[in-house]
Amino acid sequence: MNMIVAVLSVLGFLVSLYGYFVEQKFRADPTYKPACDINDQVSCSKAFMSQYGKLFGVTNTIAGMAFYCLVFVLAILGFSQLLFYLTAMGVGASIFFAFLLIFKVQSYCLVCLATYVINGLLFIFTFF
Repeated sequence: MNMIVAVLSVLGFLVSLYGYFVEQKFRADPTYKPACDINDQVSCSKAFMSQYGKLFGVTNTIAGMAFYCLVFVLAILGFSQLLFYLTAMGVGASIFFAFLLIFKVQSYCLVCLATYVINGLLFIFTFF
């Protein structure tokens, strides 16, 4: 199971890295239209640039990359119980951010939704 967790963490890192790339491109050029911006209701840049796109001054994408790196290292080292608690916190954060995304930002972010799914899968695979 730790190999699946490691693979999922790499996938989560890559999704977060793409989100960071979108953030940086959008900050440099507000007319930039990323592939994850479908319309006004489905927009990752709207989510990233919202007041909820940062937590304690750190963008959520950087926090996500750090989270997935930690999960990867713990999976490789075999810290299964710690992984379970860490991924449980990841699911909790996903629920919190999904609430903010839907009810406060009023948009659907494909990058964000992908990380929520990955976090759910990580939790499931660390549970068993």
